[in-house]
Amino acid sequence: MGGGELYFQRCRWCRTAVFRRLLCPVCASTDFAWELSCGTGVIRHVLAVRRSPGKQCALATINVNEGFWLCSRVIGVPPLIVRVGAPVCLAEGIESGPQGLLFRLCEPPQPPSR
Repeated sequence: MGGGELYFQRCRWCRTAVFRRLLCPVCASTDFAWELSCGTGVIRHVLAVRRSPGKQCALATINVNEGFWLCSRVIGVPPLIVRVGAPVCLAEGIESGPQGLLFRLCEPPQPPSR
């Protein structure tokens, strides 16, 4: 990971997508291949967390489009604005990195206009 990229593992035996695992949760294999994620997903669970006096952040469980989930902070909006089901995109920036994945709310895909 780095530079706004999100890599995940896919089991070579059963094709299950996972994030930072040693064993596949489906078949218990240790044989994984690394793949690059598109970096988009949907919020499954969200919690407003107080980081320091007067500062809160949104900590969310995100279902990533490739089929795995992860926990991350959602930045760019007040924590109480972040809702379950909201689409999110991987954020690029100074704070992002292997230990600090950050996501932002993004617009849902629009159907093609005629």
